[in-house]
Amino acid sequence: MRRLYLNILLSVAFFCIAAPSYFSFSGVRALPQKKSSEGSVFWKEDFKYSASDLKKGLPGNWVLKSKPGTRKAVFSLVPGAEGGAGYMHMEADKASGTVITQAKGVDLSTSPVLKWRWRVTALPEGADGRLKEKDDQAIGLYVGSGGISGNKSVSYRWDTVTPKGSEGNASYGMGAVKVKWFTLRNSEDPQGEWLIEERNVAEDFKNAWGYYPDKVYVSVSCNSQYTGTRSAADLEWIEFSGGVLPEVEERPKPGIVDRVKDSLRSFSDAIRKKVKGLNNKK
Repeated sequence: MRRLYLNILLSVAFFCIAAPSYFSFSGVRALPQKKSSEGSVFWKEDFKYSASDLKKGLPGNWVLKSKPGTRKAVFSLVPGAEGGAGYMHMEADKASGTVITQAKGVDLSTSPVLKWRWRVTALPEGADGRLKEKDDQAIGLYVGSGGISGNKSVSYRWDTVTPKGSEGNASYGMGAVKVKWFTLRNSEDPQGEWLIEERNVAEDFKNAWGYYPDKVYVSVSCNSQYTGTRSAADLEWIEFSGGVLPEVEERPKPGIVDRVKDSLRSFSDAIRKKVKGLNNKK
């Protein structure tokens, strides 16, 4: 039985390494000190779509992802007044879900600043991003790069009890997906009130993972499956705008071999933990 279990894990590892990904980006380069027109917007999503898009729930450039065996969170578009910009609404009732889009044309050397406007209307009771068994958020924004064989991102979260200013690292998919997270808001902040945030996402990403990606995706999550509660939030707009980056040393572009090695190391660690758990049950 143990041998069969290990064979299954190894097969899954091989598939994850070999399989292509819709969001497979790996470009990396050194960025000299460079300044664009500060405040100039290079990419923006304001959820202003046609009536046909609203009927579909989500526009075609956003893709819904969910965890196997877990109830899906619900994402929908809410129209603005008189055809103006609307917002994305999300709800999770003992559920989890993420919507993802490519930030086409975004170059972090000229658009390193991420801004957005969000609000929460229901926080997952007792959730704490510092604990894996309580890792639920009403809303989390992710900017990342990579594919199934190796994915790294930074995340900005609206937590429940996690103190504001907290940060940490998390991994998913047997270590193939790595996240550096930051708690910006929690239950101390007003619910139902729109708030605007701003981060130098390029700097956060470089500090977390040691490089600047030249192509990125944006994802938005809503979770309550670990606490078995309900969460709800809204995102009105999100944009990349101009700013200044410090000069950094050039580093080699991580190729497929580097990503495979990293993934195999993570899978190997996960397998050892599983085997150790089986031995302890004897």
